[in-house]
Amino acid sequence: MISRMPDPRAMRGAAAPSRLIAAAILVVILAAGAWWFFGRTPGTAVAPGTATAPTAATTPASPTAPTPVVSDELTTDQLYREARKAMGENRMAVPAGNNALEFYLKIVAKQPDDSGAKDALRELFPFATGAAEDQINQGNYDEANRIIALLAQADPSNYSLTILRSKLDAKRKLADREQQQAQLAATAAAAARQAAGTATTPTPGTPAGATTPPAADATATTAAATPAAATPAAADTAIAGTTPPPRPAPAPAPAAPSGETRDAAVTSPPVPVYPIAAARARQEGWVEVEFTVGADGSVQNARVTGSNPTRIFDREAIAAVQRAKFQPRVENGQAVASTLRRRIEFKLGN
Repeated sequence: MISRMPDPRAMRGAAAPSRLIAAAILVVILAAGAWWFFGRTPGTAVAPGTATAPTAATTPASPTAPTPVVSDELTTDQLYREARKAMGENRMAVPAGNNALEFYLKIVAKQPDDSGAKDALRELFPFATGAAEDQINQGNYDEANRIIALLAQADPSNYSLTILRSKLDAKRKLADREQQQAQLAATAAAAARQAAGTATTPTPGTPAGATTPPAADATATTAAATPAAATPAAADTAIAGTTPPPRPAPAPAPAAPSGETRDAAVTSPPVPVYPIAAARARQEGWVEVEFTVGADGSVQNARVTGSNPTRIFDREAIAAVQRAKFQPRVENGQAVASTLRRRIEFKLGN
């Protein structure tokens, strides 16, 4: 019996449907895998016992504050390097232990005659002053006090420190006063709630849901129940037993204007520019300036009332006061103009 070889065309025809089915299954598997990896949103439920790694969208990065690095173990070169890095990253006076102000102060503590660090502290002083003022405005009083203490180490006689301390003290007193008022209001509200609860509590023997009638209603009920044919003596007795009407209360005095009252406060202290001629001559001095803070906070009518030496620093002192920013004085909730006097110090580093 002669066997014939199968026809290759017939074999290809029979295998074609199988390949198509396999290709379709492969496409379905790939599509399901693609949906699983790319189409699944965060929070999709998974089978019990399987752990899914948290995605970047659901786990926000928590920035960490720079670690304090100021210490006696750092060399002068290391302190200079850290100070420049802090200034480049705008860490002038914060965070504590890792800022340019503390690095330069540590250099001066190690080397009191280091002129580079002293010059850097003079340039840094206005920026650190602004940082302390920002902390005061944000209510971070302890942090502001820390920066002021550091500034006192850099230049203890600078007049900006007096302004900052005054503003810090005023803000603290205002915060304490507001806290006391809030506590008094909470106590009054609690007392009012307690009184309201006592008024609605039924007396013993009163049916549930009924309230005790007021005394006036009880008197009216008794009078209505009195027979119309009462004797004159009984009527006189009833009249004599009644309480005389209260005297009319005196007319209240006109209320005085109410509202907050506070002095003018500086929001951006005067920062004078040292005259070049005076710096070259190593001259120091002070200028006392009197000026008016208008109801809109503007500086007006600035004039010199005293200076030493005369006319050397007057112009820069006036300009510094005019550049400063103030909050106007408030009387009974209304902003008013007020006259202030400031002493501007001009001092060179040692």
